[in-house]
Amino acid sequence: MFGKGKIEIGLQKTHYAPGDTISGVVTLSLKKPVKAREASIALIGEQITTQTRMGVSGGQTSMRTEQQRTRVYDFKQQLDGEKEYNPGQEYSFEMKIPADILSVSPQAQQAEGKLGEAMKVAQTAAALTGRLPSRRIKWYLLAKLDVPRGLDVSRKVDVTIG
Repeated sequence: MFGKGKIEIGLQKTHYAPGDTISGVVTLSLKKPVKAREASIALIGEQITTQTRMGVSGGQTSMRTEQQRTRVYDFKQQLDGEKEYNPGQEYSFEMKIPADILSVSPQAQQAEGKLGEAMKVAQTAAALTGRLPSRRIKWYLLAKLDVPRGLDVSRKVDVTIG
């Protein structure tokens, strides 16, 4: 173990449907007590847009794939407040997934607005090359011990919602 230790997320399953409740346990595997602002767990959704671009340079045709990540969902739940955290502490949590989570969220609409012009250009290029950008949302839980003036202790666990 490097640093202050690690944090673990224990789940019964990793596949959920909209409206389900994610429940689990966050365990602090610390080397020694650590002063921190808070312990938290968050459900985060990132829209990943992948686009393949074709280019011609010096008579050579090349293809380049680009990815852009936009956070479309971020719900954080505080597990405990500012204090000294001890090794082995456990926190149970439950987090209800909104029934409409897979519909376009306000954050996604805002991100679309920012990407609007770029997407128009990309769609024009895609029409010329026959390649459309692909989009998917990656979901994960992020447990974090927020350590002031130091490296946070955190852990990500991928989940599937659908």
